[in-house]
Amino acid sequence: MNTFLRRAVACGLALVFCLAFLSVTETAAAVTKMKLRGYITGRADASTLLILDDRIELTPASRVLSAAGEHPFNPEELSPGMLVEAEGQWLDKHRFFAEKLMVELREDDKKIHGSAYLQEEPMDTARIAAGEPSELKLDGYWLDLDNATKRAWNPAKAGESLATKTSGRNAALAGYHVRYSGTRRKDGRIEAEELELGPPAPADDYKMPHNLEVVRAKDPQTGIDVVEFRQGNKLHGRMKLLAERSVQEYVSHLGDSLIPEGAKGTKRPIEFRFLVVEDPEINAASLPDGTLLINTGLLGVLENEAQLAFVLSHEMAHVLQVHYRREIEETRGSRIGLTIAGVAAGAFIGNAGIFMAQIGIASVVNGHQRDLENQADRLGLQNVIEHGYDPREAPNFSRIIINRYGDRSTSKLWSNHESSVIRGSFLTVQLMREYPEGHWDQAKKNTAAFQTMKDDLGPVKIA
Repeated sequence: MNTFLRRAVACGLALVFCLAFLSVTETAAAVTKMKLRGYITGRADASTLLILDDRIELTPASRVLSAAGEHPFNPEELSPGMLVEAEGQWLDKHRFFAEKLMVELREDDKKIHGSAYLQEEPMDTARIAAGEPSELKLDGYWLDLDNATKRAWNPAKAGESLATKTSGRNAALAGYHVRYSGTRRKDGRIEAEELELGPPAPADDYKMPHNLEVVRAKDPQTGIDVVEFRQGNKLHGRMKLLAERSVQEYVSHLGDSLIPEGAKGTKRPIEFRFLVVEDPEINAASLPDGTLLINTGLLGVLENEAQLAFVLSHEMAHVLQVHYRREIEETRGSRIGLTIAGVAAGAFIGNAGIFMAQIGIASVVNGHQRDLENQADRLGLQNVIEHGYDPREAPNFSRIIINRYGDRSTSKLWSNHESSVIRGSFLTVQLMREYPEGHWDQAKKNTAAFQTMKDDLGPVKIA
């Protein structure tokens, strides 16, 4: 009897333990902490930060720390432009209570330094070379040079290796490389401290990997228009082009009108091609050779021409800034021995991301490193402003994706790029910093041609 009782008690305790465990598990699941990452775009009040349309609420109990070493950070010093990661709970659609807030201080540093390829011809080349006060549009910024700016600006020396270029005072410099450093002023312009002119990128930087070629063709069985990925006579995959010719022509014409002059100065001539492919993903991709693939899913969610102009400008910047090569160099160890595999000859590509990964250029679909994406965003904004478009439509597109999918931790915009919150908040901060006096109420948002394109496109599947 005692044995029976002992077993019964043991079973009872086990049951109680199991029920308690389930209760704790359910409670833990109910209070799972969420994270929200983005650039501060404003402050509603002393205890509320804004990241696009989301309000991050802080209390005296909220821990605010610097990301480097987790040192305490004064909440009063939080300001627009800082990259933060909030950890806590959503209170409703756009209200987030932050138990903890991590601040990446380097993102708010007023000291600017970097490098970029000139996307258009400098206006003050002679004055820059002579050491005179001048200005330079570079990397999405306006740089002001004065007598104190250290300059290594010698077009003849930078062009020594270019047999096909005219070196000297009148050399065309669009496409040349420039390193720079300086300090951001309150008006958004950069007070340049150092400037160094270098040659254009090597011709091989604009080639597809594995000697692949991207070719327009027709499917031999159905006769439909396709884009093929070929390696010599071997066909590795194909994508179906949208049959509606008017849509193809509109996107191509718009893209051609936005091409920066830098495309003329590369060592290997870039012929930008804008191809609309039947793919439901909200995505666009730029290949190293200048081919841009624009998915029907992307066109389906766009609201106006200014948004499409920004997407195209952003993707062209990836090509002109040779982002594919830069990532190859930084991830060289993980790419040794890369070969093409997994796509049957002649088969239609079912997942562009997987296919691009197999040929070694996954980033053109899945997104580049954040620094490179930010550079493409800066240059994209600058390009649409130069062409008369309202740049506010760039972050507005991020809002569309957030409101459509309600998912801030992953991105439906341009496949697996960083979250739409980070993209949209960076663009908003960029406009605030670099164009504080910007007045775009009269800038172009939409056109009749865009609306006609949308009508001709008709309803499309969107993933």
